[in-house]
Amino acid sequence: MADPHEIDLATWPRRPHFEHFRGYLLPHACVTARVDVTPLRRAAREGTQSIFAMLLYAATRAANEVGELRQRIRGERVVEHAVVHPSFTVANVDDTFSYCHGTFDAHAATFFAQVKAARGRLADASVDEAPGDDRLFVTCLPWLDFTSLQHPQRAPADSVPRIAWGRVVERDDAAEVALSIQAHHALVDGLHLARFFARFEALAARPEHWLGG
Repeated sequence: MADPHEIDLATWPRRPHFEHFRGYLLPHACVTARVDVTPLRRAAREGTQSIFAMLLYAATRAANEVGELRQRIRGERVVEHAVVHPSFTVANVDDTFSYCHGTFDAHAATFFAQVKAARGRLADASVDEAPGDDRLFVTCLPWLDFTSLQHPQRAPADSVPRIAWGRVVERDDAAEVALSIQAHHALVDGLHLARFFARFEALAARPEHWLGG
């Protein structure tokens, strides 16, 4: 994978915000919002991909389309990856879970194939994290329609965003889900989180534009 681009802090407009929030004990901002996934639910029922796979694609692609969600803190440096990849939880039969490390590709069919291959490589319960910080940590709580969520963080400088969604709730002919994203406030503001939701909603509204490609 290509080396990330290092941001020049001397000319970076966000440097004052970076210096301010990086010193916080709990510098991570988390937002949960309900999103309409009716077209995704319909596509899952009519096609061969699960609703989980399609939500994973939409969330990963939406995050990749917001540059701030590809930025990471490395000591005194800030870098921006060209692309970031999902590490997602997979349920085990004994009520534990494993981390599965996928590879993002904007070509949906390639992404689904890579996710399937990554899941097929899981032999035992594993909570080993993928090396490197070019990741998005993704989880799903299909048993719960939550309204807020807080993820564990290794340390205040942990700048890998966390994404989660809950149970898909169906009402009449519509379906919606609670979607949550948590990110380091030294890099990401509410505006950037709102852009993530806007991109996700656009992808979820027209899956026919990317499911075949």
